[in-house]
Amino acid sequence: MKRRDFLKSSVPLAGGALFFPSRGKAQALASHSSGPQAGADGWISLLNGRDLEGWYTVLAQSGKDSAKARTMVGMEEGMLHILGNKAIGEPSEPGYMATHQEFENVHIRVEYKWGVNRFAPRLEAKRDNGLLYGLVGPDKVWPTMVECQIEEGDVGDVFLSGIRGVQDPHDYGIFGEGLGPDGWTGPGVGWDGPPLQPTGGRKIKDGNFEELGGWNVVEVIWKGDRAAHIVNGRAVNSVSRLQQPDPAKPGQFIPLTRGKIAIEIEFAEIWFRRIEVKYLA
Repeated sequence: MKRRDFLKSSVPLAGGALFFPSRGKAQALASHSSGPQAGADGWISLLNGRDLEGWYTVLAQSGKDSAKARTMVGMEEGMLHILGNKAIGEPSEPGYMATHQEFENVHIRVEYKWGVNRFAPRLEAKRDNGLLYGLVGPDKVWPTMVECQIEEGDVGDVFLSGIRGVQDPHDYGIFGEGLGPDGWTGPGVGWDGPPLQPTGGRKIKDGNFEELGGWNVVEVIWKGDRAAHIVNGRAVNSVSRLQQPDPAKPGQFIPLTRGKIAIEIEFAEIWFRRIEVKYLA
């Protein structure tokens, strides 16, 4: 199959958009951004379709911006292409590309499709990537951040790297907890047991809604210190009381409400034709 046919194959999902604010509200929300400007619908694209302006890269061994020089990432046919131009036999290493800009109180939306290239040491493993947000502190692999997992069979898992939080109970489904266009509109079902303490690590999603052979829409609604993950229109995970280490007081934590957005570079070819944000009211 030719590359152009591959990229166009499968019918794209309906934008992944769960919510549709009015034009006036969208224009008001756009005023939050000091970077790229929002369209009439309030969405701000973080990809300009030409180059990686606004982004930098970090690799585990090679450091900052070496991924650009090695063509491990780049724009192609108006889309972000990760690990598509590397020779199969060339050694690879993990890393990420991150925004220079920090964000808070945003709805993040990405649209991705897996490529075919895989690299050692994960030639036979699940294809793996991730949407990172709330990235704070020094750049390293891996940084302090929250990950919305993009991995075959695991899309929507929460992974907390240096961060801690509480996974919201899902007994009645996430939408039953009051998730709306600007975050959580009410107290929701709540938790009847003893208080849950914030912890790190991985929080498993509810359900698997990824289309392995086609385009997928992944969304994060991040408001204050709480976030929800949505895969192809299905809310599958949410966490609250997100906390980061307090840089002024070692050993203590403060709410995580602001940070950079990043995309992983991790041994598997992948395309992104949409990476965008909308500020929440």
